[in-house]
Parts: sequence; structure tokens; C-alpha cells
Amino acid sequence: MSGGVTVSGHGTVLHVEDDPNIAFVVQRRLSRAGYDVVGFDRGRAALDIADRRPVDVVVLDLMLPDITGERFLSLLREKSNMPVVVTSARTEVETRVELLHQGADDYLVKPFELRELESRLEAVLRRSRTTTVTPEATSGDAAYSTLVYDDVKLYIDSRKVFVRGESVEVSPTEFKLLRYLMERPGTAVGAEQLIECVWGYDGYDRHIVEANIHRLRRKIETDPTNPVRIRTVRGYGYMFGTDITTASCAVAAG
Repeated sequence: MSGGVTVSGHGTVLHVEDDPNIAFVVQRRLSRAGYDVVGFDRGRAALDIADRRPVDVVVLDLMLPDITGERFLSLLREKSNMPVVVTSARTEVETRVELLHQGADDYLVKPFELRELESRLEAVLRRSRTTTVTPEATSGDAAYSTLVYDDVKLYIDSRKVFVRGESVEVSPTEFKLLRYLMERPGTAVGAEQLIECVWGYDGYDRHIVEANIHRLRRKIETDPTNPVRIRTVRGYGYMFGTDITTASCAVAAG
């Protein structure tokens, strides 16, 4: 089906999968769980619909007939930070890490349990919805709660990040991760703790944490290869800054 099929929610899922059997089973399950599901078996058609209608999360297969899943993700990330959960039979760690670095929010290896997909979608959507900009948060002269560290500013209410006075585009997951670290300056935070508190998962997947830290460093560090803001605590996790007195929580005018 090169055209889209919509089934009825908890949110709108754009499901990009060329195997009709998998598409049918997944879309039926998500529909019964309360999601609005838009299904496509072609990547370019799915990208087009993502431009023209609201989508909360993408479930993306890598092996598509017209473009690769990697190319789909790259094109999507040029214009949107909507969450993406990749599903693929490819099990190589290198593939998974590369996709996470490119902006995928999660990765499920086929075959997977449908209830696990539901759980991952719920977690991804929770992160996304807690970082949605509302009209009230960006209008007028309201004062916003702000986290400040040197030339990095994170506006909690408007969900904006500025580095050296310039606005920086971050995904919902990246925003939540950065906020979690900035709220604990000078404190080492375990990777398992980040998975539980930022992603909402019980299990630990270091690749997800590492990929998001990598992307954040590229956006907020002067030299991502020699980070001074998000530091690695070897064998444990990560820490924002080095001196708790250099970070502050403030209230700033919009």
C-alpha cells in the first residue's frame, strides 16, 4: 500500500513498514490500544504525510523499497524532532548506535513483543509531551524558570535552549536529559538512573544514553571531543559541570 491507511487515541503513530503482515498486526494492536495509526509502506510518502498532518511518534522499519530507513531518519531530522522508534531485524550494535546518533529515540530488534513496543511508545510519548511548548508558555512577558550554566540557558516553561545567545534545536528527549543533568550540577548521575528517570525504562541500555549524550555535546559544547559541560564519570555515568557554585537556577524574563 503506497497510500496511507489510518486506523483508530493516545496519540497519532506514523507506522512505516513494507511487510504487510507485520503492518497489519502492529497497526491492529496499536489501534486497539487507543492510538490513531497512519500506515505507509513507502518512506517518501510517509515523509510527505508527516509534513501535512500532526504526528506524535514514528515507528520506522529500516528496509523500505524506495529509500532506506537511515535516509528517512536523516530527512525527517532536517525538519522535525518528532520521536522515532526504529524496528529492524538488523542486530549489529554498530547499526543501532549509528541510528541513535542520527536521532532515533529507540530501537527494537525484530521479532519483538507487541507489548514491548507499546511500552516503548508510552515512554517516548511521555518524554515528548512533557516537553511540548504551549502558547501560554511563549506569549507575553511572563517570567520563565531558567537553568543557567555559563553561556548555556535552559528555559523550562518554553522548552528552549540557548548556547552563547543562540537558540539550539533539541529533541524532547535531549531537552529532558539536559534538564535532568543541569538540575544536578556537579553531581555524578548514574547511567541506570538516567534510563529510569529520563526514559522511563526499567532496563538499562547504555547505547541509548551514550547516543543522546553524544548529540547533546555536539549542540552545547565548544569542542564535543573535549567536553567541559557534560563530563563522563568513568565507570558510572555523567555530570554537568565541575563546580556546583558555577550553576544556578534563576527566574528570567521571557
